[in-house]
Amino acid sequence: MAITFRKLSEFSEIEQLERMEGKIWDPSSAIPHHMTLTMHKFGGLFLGAFDGEEMIGFLYSFPGFTNGEPHLCSHMLGFLPEYRKQGLGVQMKWLQKEEAAAAGYSKITWTYDPLETVNGVLNIAKLGGIVRTYLPNCYGQLDDDFNRGLPTDRFLVEWMIGSDRVESRQAGNNPTPSLEQVPDLLRLEIKDGIPHPIEIDLSREEPIVLLPVPAFFQDVKRADMTVASMWREMTRELFTAYFAKGYVVTNILRDQSIVRYVLEKQPLTDILGASSSLS
Repeated sequence: MAITFRKLSEFSEIEQLERMEGKIWDPSSAIPHHMTLTMHKFGGLFLGAFDGEEMIGFLYSFPGFTNGEPHLCSHMLGFLPEYRKQGLGVQMKWLQKEEAAAAGYSKITWTYDPLETVNGVLNIAKLGGIVRTYLPNCYGQLDDDFNRGLPTDRFLVEWMIGSDRVESRQAGNNPTPSLEQVPDLLRLEIKDGIPHPIEIDLSREEPIVLLPVPAFFQDVKRADMTVASMWREMTRELFTAYFAKGYVVTNILRDQSIVRYVLEKQPLTDILGASSSLS
């Protein structure tokens, strides 16, 4: 049976989200349903994925403001384990785009760990989000398997849903600028199959630069937490410095053991194309 997606509006559907969170992550961290119902009543956007009548995934968002600018904060997206890695998250995000635009939003924001590059490919390459803000230790110390042992640094993704850039991604296009002779900001070595960061370069001023990171950061953590900490510290310094210079993350390129973030320094209007909000 085909998976279907729809906006959640019934009390019974919203009530299921607490149980779904417990199944997907940890029951102890699930948001109580009375809070979810309150968010839904006062402007939250809740989407569900269904296999027949069974909810198998969800996405929820709530209104937010940054410097007086309204936007939709996309907080949580998850699927039951047996439904992952099927491209369902992308479909859910395109539905979120449509519903957010219908509600009057021009931008959706969310966070992710810049060293978790599977998320980066979805957020930047497939959806067309951009990043120009780095949030050090965004959630404090977390003790789950995914975050344990490192500061919870995050990228803030800005998804300008009315832009040419996002429309192009939805149509399946992901143009990449010429990257011949584009410099890397970080020198690395592969030792025993694990990428080790060696040296960073804070001096570059070219229009496009590349920042390599491990393709499988959880493997690095399992192999050597000291090396993982070096990746966190060095990439934090680089992203923070180059964002301050005006660079924007516009793409992510996959290799076998390394992926490279593409950072461009050009006007936001050129990066996005036509958009209802370019702030």
